[in-house]
Amino acid sequence: MTSAKSRLLTLLFGPLAFGIVAACFSGTGPALLPEGDAGGGAIDLEGDAGFVRTDADIGDPFAIDGLTPSHGPFNGGTRTRIDGRGFSPSLRVFIGGVEVEAGSLLASDPNRAAIVTPPGPPGFVDVRIRDEATAKERVLKNGFYYDAFVLVPDSGATSGGTRVSITGSGTSWGPGTTVTIGGVACRDVVVASATSLECVTPVGTPGSKDVVVTPAGAPPIQARDAFTYSDSEDGYRGGLSGGALSGRVKVLAYNLLVGAPIPDAFAIAGDDLATAKIAKTAANGVIEIDGVPGDKVTVTVAAKCHQPVTFVDVPVDTVTAYLAPVLDPSCGEGDPVSIPPRQRYGGFIEGQLVFPGAGEFERVGWTTVPLPTKPTERRAAYVFEAAPSPNASFALPPASSAITPATPGSTGYDYSILVFPGNATIYVVAGLEDRSETPPKFVPYAMGVARGVAVPAQSRVQGVDIMMDVLFDHQVTVAAQPPAPGPRGPDRFAASVAATLGSAGYAILPRGTRATALPAPPTIPFVGVPALDKAMAGERYVLGGVAATGPSLQLPASVVARVHTTNANTPVALGGFLGVPVLGQPGSGVWNGRDVSLSGAVGPADLAVMNVVSGAGLVTWTIVAPGGKTSFTVPDLAALPGPDPVGLIPGAIATTVYVARIEQFQYGRLRSGHLTTGSWSAYAFDSLGGVY
Repeated sequence: MTSAKSRLLTLLFGPLAFGIVAACFSGTGPALLPEGDAGGGAIDLEGDAGFVRTDADIGDPFAIDGLTPSHGPFNGGTRTRIDGRGFSPSLRVFIGGVEVEAGSLLASDPNRAAIVTPPGPPGFVDVRIRDEATAKERVLKNGFYYDAFVLVPDSGATSGGTRVSITGSGTSWGPGTTVTIGGVACRDVVVASATSLECVTPVGTPGSKDVVVTPAGAPPIQARDAFTYSDSEDGYRGGLSGGALSGRVKVLAYNLLVGAPIPDAFAIAGDDLATAKIAKTAANGVIEIDGVPGDKVTVTVAAKCHQPVTFVDVPVDTVTAYLAPVLDPSCGEGDPVSIPPRQRYGGFIEGQLVFPGAGEFERVGWTTVPLPTKPTERRAAYVFEAAPSPNASFALPPASSAITPATPGSTGYDYSILVFPGNATIYVVAGLEDRSETPPKFVPYAMGVARGVAVPAQSRVQGVDIMMDVLFDHQVTVAAQPPAPGPRGPDRFAASVAATLGSAGYAILPRGTRATALPAPPTIPFVGVPALDKAMAGERYVLGGVAATGPSLQLPASVVARVHTTNANTPVALGGFLGVPVLGQPGSGVWNGRDVSLSGAVGPADLAVMNVVSGAGLVTWTIVAPGGKTSFTVPDLAALPGPDPVGLIPGAIATTVYVARIEQFQYGRLRSGHLTTGSWSAYAFDSLGGVY
């Protein structure tokens, strides 16, 4: 194993990497029984002519043995593997009497099939299989269990702090309901209705955990492996929560990198130090501030060697702030490497790419990808995990990671991908590539998807076969309506198209971005996007556009994203761009550290975010305000008592201001993920230098 691979596996698997890798790749099976031992006594072969047994039971030639996993939420969507015998491509599967749709079933081997479960009532249900060619049927009694509730999101960081929504079916939750994850109580439980509640996850260890919801005076309800802890960034940590503000606000401060509580952090309720309520967090990083007037308050959290954050006009009673550390040697208490590395626990998904047109369970050539026409071309396929945002650009992976016709498996072509734990959705794009060109050229022809693959930490999930039968044979046309060019810009326009992958994320498509100068042409066509059929049935195209400045698409800029359509016949309008905000304060002169103002943000915005950067990028103060708030005051952090500074570094500053529109957004339910562009459906931004 190369040193590079060793470092990667250590990063992804943590300190157990090498033992796990040795076990995974050694190829050793179960220990052999001692000679003459048949696991319970020797078999008497006396009287068996030619050692041919006539009483041996080789089993039902058409049978169902079990499902893995054998449970999932009542709303369906669980990807599970059915093990058995005698399967064929004409297999049909029924879960609790509901047939699995053809696009959610792949029987790629006589002994296994992959399905995605339909919705069903909580409790055990029978699983029935039918071979349509022979009319044989078999039933596995109580073969699958539907959990009575589902968590969204269903994974989060081991440091805790992930706000999860729990939706039940037939539940009767009310005051006094408690939630535990892996046996540890969930914090800040808020019951919205008999079937809906929210809570904040506790600290946990990597892996899948059982979740138990216990209504007051009623038996507990359990969902196995319903939440997975990992060390991936999740965007759900921190933010605003709780009930309406009524005289008291709770502030929680944590280190963003390691999730540890921050003691002695300043928690400031108010926009002026002269009148604000000021307290410091306890050893557990928590403080409750009493006597807060009004139904809204500005809350600032700041600590030594951490980046401060301010939430303007907070309407709820709980603020959870994850503060990034200041990466300066003076903050390491003599050790500049005092921040421990974050261990990333991953798992492999493995299987085969199956191309259509083969005989029953026979490997066939790449029927959906044409033959190369040049010596520098080759057929290649790449596996991707669903992207959290549709705004990303397609990036061709290294050539060494390609699946090619020269890497066959038993009935298809072997692939493997390393992902973070949880329910992963992956997609594969196959086409012709030519790496002799700069940049490398990749023309897609076919695609396949595997949804909701349950991946425990430090594991290998095998047998996830993917049918490569979704063709890139459609066209989507954008009718752009970008803003007019301004004196500072924008003067360029770039349109993009991606595709949804259910609630798991997005497929970023090759050749999914096109740029042009402003004013833009009336229509911008995207030729060669995947058809919304087969594994992509029910999905949508996601259109976006950015009006920016210069050939590198720099500031000022206005962006529209997440415009959904299934229309592949007529041009789709792409408008609704927000006007670029203009900073008043902090401005190009000297900022007093208190007054904030902006203008020019034409259009309805849900959120304003300002990042004030000082010390050549060392310290950033993040200021968050509800949309439409154009002038307000923040506390002067430089005037806080104590010998240690907790705010900006005096000198040059650079301020970037964003205004954003977010789908189904409530400011009182703001999460950390809402502060990033990936969650915004439209936004505009600009930057300005000054002095602090």
